[in-house]
Amino acid sequence: MLFLFWALVSLVLFAPGLKVAPRLVLLAAVLYGLNNFLVVAPTWWTRQFGLHGNWLGKLLAISLSLAVVYRLHWVNPQASGLQRPQPNSWRLVGLVALVATLVQLLGGYLVRQQVYPPGGEILLYQLTMPGLAEELFERGVLLGLLNRVFPRTIPFFGTRTSWGGLAGIILFVLSHGFSFAHPATLLPTAAFPLGRIVDKLLFGTLFLWVRERSGSAWAAAGTHNLTNFCLYLGQLLP
Repeated sequence: MLFLFWALVSLVLFAPGLKVAPRLVLLAAVLYGLNNFLVVAPTWWTRQFGLHGNWLGKLLAISLSLAVVYRLHWVNPQASGLQRPQPNSWRLVGLVALVATLVQLLGGYLVRQQVYPPGGEILLYQLTMPGLAEELFERGVLLGLLNRVFPRTIPFFGTRTSWGGLAGIILFVLSHGFSFAHPATLLPTAAFPLGRIVDKLLFGTLFLWVRERSGSAWAAAGTHNLTNFCLYLGQLLP
């Protein structure tokens, strides 16, 4: 059910491209559903080992992205952003990423009295897994496929993006609001507090901007990991 839910949700968002390239749109929707299934499916099993981070789920998602690009060749590395950032993008992208990490560090510090301090495993997990898994797929593989359907003609804070990029932001917000207790659960539970919506909307926009401005999903993944890490690091400050 988890797979079907996310495949259908993404298909609705990608529907404007069905007349242009139905096979690519359907492939993108199936891959989105599969990616979400791979992320969630191992969570129950891995918790039996006392792990707090979803290491296996994220590794499976990373493997899917790399397989689509390098094994199946459904999208090439350049189109999926699996390349070095453009040389002229380092200064601006680096500055914006630095500001975002400092904001997250401050945010973590301000709520440090309200949360349990994170352990070393969580810090390592946040520094590596979420950004790689989410950005290599959403701002990498998925955007690479959808850019073949939707042109990059939408102005986007000094760069350009496509409807595929904007749909990815919507999915980023939705995926942090709907949750399945188990992969076989029939329907998800929904939790969309305003603070979470604003947070995910802002950071989804940031990660897409980094990807479009730098041309690199690796840059988006690095920004994602650093902002996550600094949020938790701030919770450890005295």
